[in-house]
Amino acid sequence: MDFYFHQRICQECGVQLKGRRDQKFCSDYCRNQFNNRNYAQKFALQRQINRILLNNQRILAQLLLNEKKRNVLELELHKRGYNFEFHTHQKIAKNGQVYIFCYDFGYLRISDQQLFIVQRNNASFP
Repeated sequence: MDFYFHQRICQECGVQLKGRRDQKFCSDYCRNQFNNRNYAQKFALQRQINRILLNNQRILAQLLLNEKKRNVLELELHKRGYNFEFHTHQKIAKNGQVYIFCYDFGYLRISDQQLFIVQRNNASFP
């Protein structure tokens, strides 16, 4: 019998609910606030990783400017804030060399200190 008289409250603001039994919020505003807060927590790490990837892409793009390929010292990327721990994908060339890509820009490690930066076009690799 207590089941039918149990008070339901809004999950966001705590106001007593009136209406449908499956109602969880008193208004669209409360529902949106609740969901926005939960999604913000869930996707905070994803947004942080996306910012790092976009920054990496921007750095590679700035180094190439009007060129399609270029040699550069790894130190130059470090100075600009490139994070080598994050990339979007890898491509293996026909000769077996592994290119590390951040979206459409990537690099091939030539030596301990030198990288070969490329911009991938859709027609061919790299």
